[in-house]
Amino acid sequence: MIVLLIAMIVSLVSVIVFLNVRFYREKKVFKTRIEVLQQIIFEISEKQNGQRIQLRLSDEIDHKLKSAKATLSDDIFGLNYELFEILSKNNRRKK
Repeated sequence: MIVLLIAMIVSLVSVIVFLNVRFYREKKVFKTRIEVLQQIIFEISEKQNGQRIQLRLSDEIDHKLKSAKATLSDDIFGLNYELFEILSKNNRRKK
C-alpha cells in the first residue's frame, strides 16, 4: 500500500514538474509574441504619425493654393479691367 502511495506521489510530482516546465515555455513563447505585436503596433503608430504630418502639410498647401488662386484671380480681373479701359480709350481717340 505504501509503495502504491509513493508511486502516486512521485507520478503527481512528475506531472506538476512537467506542467510547470510547460507553463514557463508557453510563457516565454507568449512574451515573444507580445514583443512582436508591440513592435508592429509601434511601426503602425509611426506610419500613422507620418501620414498625419503629410495630411497637415497637404491641408496647409491646399489653403495656400486657394489663397494664391484668389489673389491671382483678383490680379487677372484687374488686368483685364485695365486692358479694357486702355482699349476703350484708344477707340475713343481713333474716332
